[in-house]
Amino acid sequence: AVALVAREQTAMQKLIFDCARLHLDHIAGGDPFEMGGSRPLDFGHWAAHKLEQLTNYELRHGEAVAIGIALDTTYSYLHGLLDRPSWERVIHLIKRLGLDIYSPLLEQQDHGTFEVIRGLEEFREHLGGQLTIMLIAELGRGVEVNEMNEQTILRSIASLKEANMSLATN
Repeated sequence: AVALVAREQTAMQKLIFDCARLHLDHIAGGDPFEMGGSRPLDFGHWAAHKLEQLTNYELRHGEAVAIGIALDTTYSYLHGLLDRPSWERVIHLIKRLGLDIYSPLLEQQDHGTFEVIRGLEEFREHLGGQLTIMLIAELGRGVEVNEMNEQTILRSIASLKEANMSLATN
């Protein structure tokens, strides 16, 4: 993380190469257009798309995805899929990379409905009506879910808000 934040060429080249290789390995696996149920490349994206929209695309895609990854990782933890040390490791890494884990927009409401919850429904429509969200059961191992609990999403947002404040004071 330190080398990436410092924009060290060797670390950045390795990361870019590794990401490209993983992406190619995934799309070469027989589902290049992600028409099947597996959508690991969407990890963190359902909330990210809504955050981008809410900022009129002033929030950059990578920044929004970082918050989305933090949200999905927190949901995985609170849902009992991921252990606390792994959750903390992801949250701390995102912060060390200089990215946000929380945005007040996660709590924005319109007529009593949280916009981020509306974003989940929009993502379902984007997927053709069948919701498939990639969460994590352990670092490096995803698990697909076809529904998400609204109260657990809201608890995840509250947990990220608290973690963000805690990490800001440390």
